[in-house]
Amino acid sequence: MRVLVVASHSAGHILPAIAFCQGLKQKDIHAEIIFVSTEGELEKKILNNSIDKLIFFKKESNKILLACRLLFLIFQAKLMLDKSRPDLVVGFGGYLSIPFIICAHFLKIPNLIHEQNFYMGLANRLLAYAADQIIFSFPNAEISDRLKKKALCLGLPLRGEMKPIDKQEARRCLNLDVYKFTLLVTGGSQGSSSINTQMLNLLKDGEIEDVQVIHVAGLADYKRVEEEYKKIAVENRVIDFAEHMEYAFSACDLAICRAGAGTIAEIVALRVPAVLIPYPYARKHQFGNARFLADKDAAVLIEENEGLKDALKEKIIDLKNNPDRLNQLSAALAKVNLPNSRDKMVELAFRLAN
Repeated sequence: MRVLVVASHSAGHILPAIAFCQGLKQKDIHAEIIFVSTEGELEKKILNNSIDKLIFFKKESNKILLACRLLFLIFQAKLMLDKSRPDLVVGFGGYLSIPFIICAHFLKIPNLIHEQNFYMGLANRLLAYAADQIIFSFPNAEISDRLKKKALCLGLPLRGEMKPIDKQEARRCLNLDVYKFTLLVTGGSQGSSSINTQMLNLLKDGEIEDVQVIHVAGLADYKRVEEEYKKIAVENRVIDFAEHMEYAFSACDLAICRAGAGTIAEIVALRVPAVLIPYPYARKHQFGNARFLADKDAAVLIEENEGLKDALKEKIIDLKNNPDRLNQLSAALAKVNLPNSRDKMVELAFRLAN
């Protein structure tokens, strides 16, 4: 079976796609995977030789230029599909999915799309009526009546290695004190300058004491964050991008993070108590993700505004001094219905392709 997988622009799209590809290879080692993505430092860091064929397209950030370029991308996608003739096309979001799913629809190649977030992204909303099947991550996600007949809620595909690790072992691997209260700070795959800055200010001012920090700063902000920690008397491990987040999540007592769909799925899978600070832009996709857990008392939600530093300080200190509350959050996460959809998506892919 030959499958063309499209995921672009961010790890939120690419990592679930990689998990899906892992599942395909486990089910059929001879399955041929063509992976299409945007060309960027992050994409090249995440994607590796486990994919049979990698095809990168130039990344376009200007929305006006992108709208014009989409017509040319449709032409390129058609040529590529005509040449490779995949048995299935799978889109995981991002603008590159648009030309490939549209062309697959008109060429009558079976196709499906996966929506990671509670609220559908723009690309998937445009593609919803062309796709043969739509996979949603969240139960009760925003689905119109016209789409329900081809919508399935299966969860989000996670990589096989995304499993809990013994806390002390994880801390040893990160060269941290195995007994000290540990914070994980992460703004997602691309990092968050605002969260980085607020946490650095709290630590610099001595307002959060007796902790050690794992800080996933993002590629763009890594050097600045690393330099700032040299001025702070706090044990820390600063990382630009963590390819094995299972170690960071397993090592921490409390995570301070954005609310991307991948992050939500990972903290549910590993039962990590978390303070969620949803990204306030991009049509507030992350707010819906965060509400999904906060409404179940399985996470603490803080909105990003002028009072973020004080709210963050209050929540961290409160949770650090209240181990029973941390245990309650972990117990609530164990009851959340957000399964790993990797194997179910693979089974569906084989049925569609055949």
